[in-house]
Amino acid sequence: MVRVGRSGLTFLAVVSVTFLLVTLQAPSGLALNSSSGIPIKHLVYIIQENHSFDNYFGTYPGANGIPPGTALPVNPNSTSPLTAAPFHLNGTLPISIVGDELPPGVSDPEELSASSSASPFHLTPQVQVQVSSAWTAAHMSYDNGKMDGFVYAQNYFHLNGTLAMGYYDRSDIPYYWDYADNYVLADNFYSSLLGPSLPNHLYIASGTSGGIVDDSGNTLNGGGNGVGSLNLTWATLAQELTLSNVTWAWYTGEAVPVSGTVWNVLPLFSYFQEHFQVLETHDLGTQSFIDAISNGTLPAVSWITPGFWHPPGMPSACAGQDVSEHPPARQDCGMDYVASLVNAVMESKYWQDTAIVVTWDDYGGFYDHVAPPVIDQYGEGFRVPTLIISPWAKHGYVDNTVYEFGSMLKLAETIFRVPSLNTRDLTSNDMLNAFDFGQSPQPPLVEPANFVAGMPVQPLSNGYASTSTGSSSSSTTAGPAYQIPSLTVVLLAGAVVAVVGAAAALLVRRRNQSLVVRAWDREDFG
Repeated sequence: MVRVGRSGLTFLAVVSVTFLLVTLQAPSGLALNSSSGIPIKHLVYIIQENHSFDNYFGTYPGANGIPPGTALPVNPNSTSPLTAAPFHLNGTLPISIVGDELPPGVSDPEELSASSSASPFHLTPQVQVQVSSAWTAAHMSYDNGKMDGFVYAQNYFHLNGTLAMGYYDRSDIPYYWDYADNYVLADNFYSSLLGPSLPNHLYIASGTSGGIVDDSGNTLNGGGNGVGSLNLTWATLAQELTLSNVTWAWYTGEAVPVSGTVWNVLPLFSYFQEHFQVLETHDLGTQSFIDAISNGTLPAVSWITPGFWHPPGMPSACAGQDVSEHPPARQDCGMDYVASLVNAVMESKYWQDTAIVVTWDDYGGFYDHVAPPVIDQYGEGFRVPTLIISPWAKHGYVDNTVYEFGSMLKLAETIFRVPSLNTRDLTSNDMLNAFDFGQSPQPPLVEPANFVAGMPVQPLSNGYASTSTGSSSSSTTAGPAYQIPSLTVVLLAGAVVAVVGAAAALLVRRRNQSLVVRAWDREDFG
């Protein structure tokens, strides 16, 4: 037997404790992202169109939804008795603009009611709603933070202003509510600009619109000549991922993926116009997303914007329907499309290390009661619905953290260690508060993806029973907390410590012969 001096014991203790601490910090059976130590290797951003938070989740339990007794003046700048009262839209009546169709028996909006306000009312997915989300309409709706101009703004543009107060609920968009029940609903997520689609899609891609405020490419000083004329010179996250050798793809439902549009904005940037081969390789049709999952080639970061592409198996009622959810498109068909994309991930090997973020690009003209923070002359914009779906998403959690489209950029930058693009993403919260990397991973929730308005609705659960260390990642922490390792890992750690200890003892023996003493009996020398 060998006896070791005090210095040897100290060395052995330090080595053992250090190794055990490192072991306890590593998750059991989990491959970590090599850059950030976060167990998410794939991000999928699904961007839909034109709905405010209150329009989709204003009645969701536990969320910051429509306050009781909400009612807006038809004209906040007038004492006119002209009013619009709440009513339930006929699900088969296509309503688009004032003077087109109104509630049954009403041919003039002045006949709607004798009250002086408009309250939220229930919409059904078949109703064709056309409301304006232009820069001017958005600022009229905002009304210097009073949030009382939504009805007036639509009426100003000769649209049916009462439609701005309509909302949907579980009976209309059951899959979205199921995702909220089982994963994370962010109820404090803002579009980046108080205005329409194009500038907000530019924020999604790059953290800025470069001063563009409308869908024609105009800035506050004018000068827009249409989307096709744009040659945007600042960097996008896709460009930074390319330079950092992080795989990515920009999937679009448009017929010609490399053609720039209001939603498919990547071709509008000069980097991709000058590096067209990079664009052709990465700006792909949505079917390529499904193929990448099947072929085992899903990139680290995916963006998916809508268009003409439909997944197989869509309900016959959705044939030829727009899946973007942009009014007057049907919400049920758009939700089926989104569910099919989510299902593709959930039913694949990628589910275990993927986070899916479903969001909407702007408020679409619909009412929201929360005044957005003012951070510069462009935003924030109104709240938009946002769902975070992942095995690592907190279960049934309503996240009140302030997010915006820069937060989606920040999340990717944090996980894959790429530099910030500008002030918006640099200062945004990174969405890590939506995750708990100490919990047992959540199972998938595969939806039928065949819902049509009017079908009976039954909430679905993924059957998750949480097992968590009680620790969660937040946007203010440097890294995630992990599970206590399994018994196998602990035993392995013990074996390694024993080997390290034996080696340490041998070194100490050779260096301190005076402290290495005698054999106690012949058997000790064996």
